[in-house]
Amino acid sequence: MISYTIERNDFMKKIINIFCNDNDKSLKAFIKIKEILTKKDFMISEKFNKDAVLNICIGGDGSFIRGVHGTNFTKIPFVGVNTGTLGFYQEISFENIEKFINDYIEENYTMEKIRLLECEMQTNDMNLSKKCLNEFVIRSNSSEIIHLDIFIDDNHLETFAGDGIIISTPSGSTAYNMSAGGSIMYPTVRGFQLTAVAPIFSKVYRSLSNSIIIPNTSSLKIIPLEKSYKKIAFTADGIDHKYENISYFKFKKAYKKIYKLVFNKDWYWINMKDKFL
Repeated sequence: MISYTIERNDFMKKIINIFCNDNDKSLKAFIKIKEILTKKDFMISEKFNKDAVLNICIGGDGSFIRGVHGTNFTKIPFVGVNTGTLGFYQEISFENIEKFINDYIEENYTMEKIRLLECEMQTNDMNLSKKCLNEFVIRSNSSEIIHLDIFIDDNHLETFAGDGIIISTPSGSTAYNMSAGGSIMYPTVRGFQLTAVAPIFSKVYRSLSNSIIIPNTSSLKIIPLEKSYKKIAFTADGIDHKYENISYFKFKKAYKKIYKLVFNKDWYWINMKDKFL
């Protein structure tokens, strides 16, 4: 009888996934979170469990992005605990871990939807599709420049020559996109951004020097010119993917989205000032 009661209680416990990088501060945060949650009758899984109620990512933004990809963009909500240097996804500080857990239990938060970006690619052999949380990057795989024809809704915009192109989401606009001179987009803006990396300006080439905000209702198509056909490198959220003979890339909003818990409605602006000003 006693054994049955214990098994029944364990079955009823809510599961929380925790993904943690291996630096010392992150491991301390993991131990602290696990200890508090266990006392509050949660079960902790260090691997993705599809029956969990929450995903906690400990580290910097890179840890959050890896957690999102590692769960295949699950609908189970995410929250980030920041133990890195720059954390736009990581709202919770080490010092506020206990408060965060209490607020979570008392449901003192809002749920933010983060729309993903999708890229469809065609090679000589197959059709491919990738999703990203932050950005896609098309660049040269050597020291040579690349040449790309760029279309928005099948309207030819420009023939680009330069080091590469960044296609970023609103939530990813403060990452590589910003470093390349792109604009900052509020995370809930319904669009994505095209930013050139080291474009060439000459009598022969005329590339846009400013980034372009593209609405979610539009699509962006990029076709490598023949001279660049085999020089292309493709990156999704910092992960390199090697494909040969890509004939085109097509970018559009993904219908899939992730969910992130927000505990302070002013978090974005506070973080913006703290990190950049």
